Amino acid sequence: MGKSDNNVIKLWQAKHDKDTQRNLAEFILFAQSELTLYKEQGWDAPSWKPNKGQVLVFGFRQTEGNNYSPIDIFKGPYLEFVKAFMRQQMTLKEITSAHLWISMFRNLYLALVAQEDDKVPCIRDVTGQTLKDAVAIIKQSENNLTRRYQIGGKLTSLVKWLLDERIVLTLPTFKNPFPKQVHTSEQLGEEADRFREERCPTMHEMLSLAECFARAEAVQDKYYTSALVLLCFAPGRINELDGLTIHSLQQGDDDGWYIVWHGSKGYPDHRKSIPPLMLDVVKEAFNRLIEIGKPARACAKWAYEHPNEFYKHEGCITQPDHKASQPLSHLQIANAMSIVGFLNKNGVTFQHTKALTNWLNALLDEKTVTYSRLNEVVHQKYKNKSWPNNPDSKRPVWENLLLYRDLELKPKSAAKQFSWTMPTINAFNEQLNKKPKSMSTLWERFNMTQEDGTPIALTTHQFRVWLNTHAKIGGVDDWKIAQWSGRADYRQNSAYDLRTLEQKSRLSTELMVASYDDMPSAIILRKYNLPVTLKSVGIDREGIADFTGIGFCTHNFAQTPCTKAGECVTCKEHVCLTGIPETLEELEQLDKLISEQLDKAIQANGKDVFGADRWVTHHGWKLGHIRTLIAIMKDESLSEGTVIQIPVEHDPSPTRRALEDKKMVTDLEDRCNTKAQIKPQFNANIKKLLGFG
Repeated sequence: MGKSDNNVIKLWQAKHDKDTQRNLAEFILFAQSELTLYKEQGWDAPSWKPNKGQVLVFGFRQTEGNNYSPIDIFKGPYLEFVKAFMRQQMTLKEITSAHLWISMFRNLYLALVAQEDDKVPCIRDVTGQTLKDAVAIIKQSENNLTRRYQIGGKLTSLVKWLLDERIVLTLPTFKNPFPKQVHTSEQLGEEADRFREERCPTMHEMLSLAECFARAEAVQDKYYTSALVLLCFAPGRINELDGLTIHSLQQGDDDGWYIVWHGSKGYPDHRKSIPPLMLDVVKEAFNRLIEIGKPARACAKWAYEHPNEFYKHEGCITQPDHKASQPLSHLQIANAMSIVGFLNKNGVTFQHTKALTNWLNALLDEKTVTYSRLNEVVHQKYKNKSWPNNPDSKRPVWENLLLYRDLELKPKSAAKQFSWTMPTINAFNEQLNKKPKSMSTLWERFNMTQEDGTPIALTTHQFRVWLNTHAKIGGVDDWKIAQWSGRADYRQNSAYDLRTLEQKSRLSTELMVASYDDMPSAIILRKYNLPVTLKSVGIDREGIADFTGIGFCTHNFAQTPCTKAGECVTCKEHVCLTGIPETLEELEQLDKLISEQLDKAIQANGKDVFGADRWVTHHGWKLGHIRTLIAIMKDESLSEGTVIQIPVEHDPSPTRRALEDKKMVTDLEDRCNTKAQIKPQFNANIKKLLGFG
C-alpha cells in the first residue's frame, strides 16, 4: 500500500520548482505504480468501493440518486489526477467522508468545463476565477449549509495542496467562503427544541437497555448488549470498540479499575476509569464478550500459526488422515464451509443457482476443490490489510474483544466455524433502530417500547450524547467532559450539550438574589464551579476562598504565609461545606490513610521506638478532627451548605498560647456586623470517635 521497509507510508513529493507539468505526470505515475489501494478494482474503473463509506464515483450518475445508473466519467488529465489524489488520501487514512472530496471535484470539474468548452479539463488550468465559479456552483447546488461548509473546506485543502506540491503556481490565497454553521443543539426555536428532545435519550430508554442486558440469554443478545454497555460507563465512539482487547480491562495501583481505550479523531490512547457503580456490569460485559469470541480467536490464531492449513473444525466430516491436497466432495465442502443448507434435496451435491454466493459458484467451476483451496478462500475473505495485527491496538487480531465467527449473531444461520470477523457500525445501529427488511431489533426481541407504546429507536452515538448532557447538568467542567469523552477540542462539547432551556436557565435562577446586599450561597457557587466568596462562608472580608479538595481556605495571605504547612484539616481558617460529594470522599480517603499511619505509630510505640509517642499524639489528634468532620457532614439534620469550621480552641495561635500561659483573657468581643456570618458547626466528641471513651 505504498509503504517502505520500515512500515512508513511513502508520500509523493514534488521534485521540480517550476515545471508543473512534470510534477503532475510524476504524481499520477507514483499513484498508479507505488500505491496499491483499490488495485484489485482496476485503475480504469469508473468508481472504487472503499472498505467503508460510500462508493467513490469519478464522474456523474446519469440519474441522480440511482446507484445503478450509468456514469458519465470525468475527461482528460483531470480524471487521472482525481484518481491519483484520492488513492493517496485514502492510503493515508481511509475515511467514511471521502464522498465530500468527490462532491468538491465534481463542482470544480463543472467550473473548468464552463471556463473553456473546447479544452480538455486539467487540474493545472485551475485559476482564481475557476475557484470563484466553483464556489458559485456549490452555493447553487448545495442547499444544506453544513454540507456547503464541508465541501468548501475540501476545496480549501486542495488549493493548499496544489500550491505546496507545485502543481499550480499561480493560485491566490483561498479561504473557505462558507461559514461554519451553529450546531442545532445551540440554536433556539421549536426545531432546535425538537432536536434536543429526540437526540438525547430518555431515562426510560437507558433503563430499557439495562433491562435487555440483564435479561439477555441468546448469544446475539448477550453480544450486542455487552458491547453497548461499554459505551455507557463513559462516553465513547462505536468505532473505538474495535481497539479493545481481552486485556483492556485492568486494575490500577490505587485499586481503581479502568479500560485501556484507543482514541480516535485526534485524541490519544488513554485510560477510561470505571465508576464503582458500573464496575460489576462492565466486568460481566467483558466476560460475556470474551466467552462468545473464544472460538473465533482460536480460528484467527490457527490461521496465523498454520497459514497453509485449513482449520478442521468439529463440522468437518473427512477422515483425520485426509490430506490437504486430496479432492473434496460437495458434501465434504458443505460441511467444511458450514453451508450444508445450500445442498440439493438429496443432501449430497450443489446445483449452480443464483441462490449460491459468487465465491461458491466460482469454486464449483474448478475441477477439484481441496482443503488447501478452501484455506485460500478463507484467508482472502477474513484477512485484512493490517493482518495479523489490529490497526488500533497494535495487538494480534485474536486478542480483539469484539471478535466473533461469521453469521454467529444471526440465530437462523449456522456460524462459519472456521471464520473470524468484527462487527460493523451498521450492525449495531440495526439493533437499535428498525430498518426496512432488516432483522429484528434488540427492543423487539425483549418487547421493549416507549412509555406511550411507540417503538424505541436510537443510534450508538446517542449514549455518548446522554452521558455528556448529564455531566453538564451535574456541573462538570468542560475540560473534564472533553477528557472523559476522548475529545481533542473541548469547544465541541457544545454539540453534545442537549440540556433543555429550563435546565440551562437553572443556573441563573439559583444565582438570582433578592437585592444587591444579598449574595448566592457558597454551595450554589461551588455547584456551578464559580468563585466562592469569603463572605459566602461567613468571613467579613473581600476576596475569594481557595478550594483545597476538602473545603475552602480563608487565610489572608497578604498578612502571613500559610502557618500550617498544608495541614488544612486541623486549621481554624479552613471551612468545609455539607452537600459537596467530593469533599466527603476526600475526607474518607484521608481517614483511611491516617488510620494506617496511626496503627503503625501505635505498634512502634509499643516497641519503645524513639519519638513514636509523639506520632501517636499527632495522628490521633488529626484523625479525631477528620472523623468529626465526616460525622458532621453525614448528619442529615444539617441543611445543605452548612459551614463547618475547627474551633479556635483546637488551633490556638502563638499569641493565644502566650496569653493563656499568663492566665490572661483570650476572648475578644466581636463588634463586627454578624448579619452575613454563619455560625460554625462542630459538635462531635473527638475522644469518642477515636474509641478512647
